[in-house]
Amino acid sequence: MTASSSILGASEPQGSAESEAWTRVLGEFANEGGVDYAALKENRVDLDRFLAALGHSQVKGLSREAQIAFWCNAYNAVVVHYVLERYPEVSSVKEVSGFFSGFRFLVAGRQMTLDEIEAEARNLGDPRVHFAVVCASTSCPDLRPEAYRADILDQQLEEDTARFLSDSSKGLDWDREGNTLHLSSIFKWYAGDFTGGSTVVAYFSRGRVLDWIRPRLPAELAVQVEEREPKIRYLEYDWSLNDRPRR
Repeated sequence: MTASSSILGASEPQGSAESEAWTRVLGEFANEGGVDYAALKENRVDLDRFLAALGHSQVKGLSREAQIAFWCNAYNAVVVHYVLERYPEVSSVKEVSGFFSGFRFLVAGRQMTLDEIEAEARNLGDPRVHFAVVCASTSCPDLRPEAYRADILDQQLEEDTARFLSDSSKGLDWDREGNTLHLSSIFKWYAGDFTGGSTVVAYFSRGRVLDWIRPRLPAELAVQVEEREPKIRYLEYDWSLNDRPRR
């Protein structure tokens, strides 16, 4: 296996030099679930090294876990790169026309949009990737302060999922008096990923999405949700930039 084909936690427990560069970026500049963009803009050597490696990386033939790790890391790094190109003028990625579906970046030998990179991760069949890919917005899952790696991927995704569901501001908020679960809009937009079927069908059969969520809740809450069959509502998505300067 070549150095380029092993980046992002393919076979080596510690990953490659390139993935370690991305881990250094995250370890230094990821802060409270967001990014210290101002500081990273002044010191982006490791980020640029990682981004350059993405272009000639080989994904074909890697394990499913290594592929998931690759696409999640690629998505997050390219998002950060696009934000830095416009920082500090940008206050939301929604302000940038083409951010997700227009701009293209060289990844694994292809010029790809962010939507296409995300689709590669989603198509591998693990809905937990929705809590690993971060679109630089406040209501997104927290950016993990380390690269994803094949050898510990399951643990990383479980932690990310639990963290997101425990955040009442953006993951899940339980209104006991009103018997209502307020869920992230991620569960609405990508309902089919959590049920293995059509998103349209899953949206109107919301109990199937709850079937996926319930085993991942604290035991007491899981029991209440099962017994009380709450109404489902969706939290408003906050698209403001996840800019988190270190203090």
